[in-house]
Amino acid sequence: MEVVNLTVERQNDALVVAGFPEAPDQSLWRAELLDENRILLRSDDMAGNATKQTRGAASLSVQVLRDFLQGLGRSGFSGVIAIDTGFGVKRLFLNSGRLIFAGSNLIDDRLGEVLFREAKISLDDLTSSAAEVTKVRKFGQVLVASNILTKVDLWDSLKLQVQQILRSIFMTEQLFCEIHPSAPPPSTEVVFTQNFDELLQEAYAYGSAYRAFLGRLRAETEVALEASVETLQLTYPAGTFFGDIISMISIERSVQALLDQSKLIDAYTVSALMHLVNSGICKISPDSDSIPKFTPTMAPLKSSLDSYSYVLKSLRKIFAGANREFPIADVRSFVGRLNDGSLPTFFVNEEGGLEKDSLISIISQSQDGIESLRTLMTKIESITQFMMQITADHLDFKAVQALRQELKAVHT
Repeated sequence: MEVVNLTVERQNDALVVAGFPEAPDQSLWRAELLDENRILLRSDDMAGNATKQTRGAASLSVQVLRDFLQGLGRSGFSGVIAIDTGFGVKRLFLNSGRLIFAGSNLIDDRLGEVLFREAKISLDDLTSSAAEVTKVRKFGQVLVASNILTKVDLWDSLKLQVQQILRSIFMTEQLFCEIHPSAPPPSTEVVFTQNFDELLQEAYAYGSAYRAFLGRLRAETEVALEASVETLQLTYPAGTFFGDIISMISIERSVQALLDQSKLIDAYTVSALMHLVNSGICKISPDSDSIPKFTPTMAPLKSSLDSYSYVLKSLRKIFAGANREFPIADVRSFVGRLNDGSLPTFFVNEEGGLEKDSLISIISQSQDGIESLRTLMTKIESITQFMMQITADHLDFKAVQALRQELKAVHT
């Protein structure tokens, strides 16, 4: 597709567009408003040539885009979908309905930046390897040649990069999309064990959690660390991506100041902050937003959460009656394993209860659909059963059995 730069000038109540190459004097054009920033110009004879068109464009809400992409995947589409998020243009490459690669025009989406944020490489690795990149020698090849990554590591890293680009698409409410069925294939292809539907489900759930978190931020919002910098840097050392953000928060608590100082685009800085909040590393204030309301379709999720709270309260009574401490460290260790690599969702307080930020994230992600709802409910149920199991093994088997029967009766 040839790109032509045009000049647009306002004259009275009209927009004058100039710069068409070899435009016929008698051409009649129609203008269609796509969104706030885009106007589509079409010649009158375009309808007669509709069968010759090999691309399409539209402005879509994030929910419609998800459904549209699902439809393309299920129909076995092959080609490229270019998506303007407002903070970068992302391209998804599909082959017979499978996601085989993704690209972006953002520096923050480059392989090295992604690997640094995910603590797969150090800052020194990033800077030294970037200096060796040429037109014929890619960043990944430099990492392998330098023994920073193995070839298997590089393969997994490329898939991680694709997944992060896919997640970023769902971090905004409105997007502009172009579809190119006849586009050439990418120079690199990856293979996922998940189908495109499953990848979209995970990415959309992440985007839902991000948009909910973004909605809680205000101009006056501040961030407070939950432990000292020295303690936190045992897990997130200085010089790592999250270690450096923690250091920034310790110096300046204002979210706006954090955005101003960060070298990332705002969306990715907010995403990193969400990760820290959802990991229990810090909290935002003021945070007057209450826990989102449960929709009728979320009734099973609410039931699972209510059961979790009831079981936790009952088990703590059993431990207190036996003059024993509740094994919060074991519970936290188990809960931590339920979090996947994209977004920590489950974390508990000192009493074992799910934190407010965890509940908000759970409810936000459950809005994606029935599959996300079932996945989250399964994880909540697994925590409940784990707590009952360790109680039965070490304290009172009969009391736990009675509690299991009580829960079974309620759900029946």
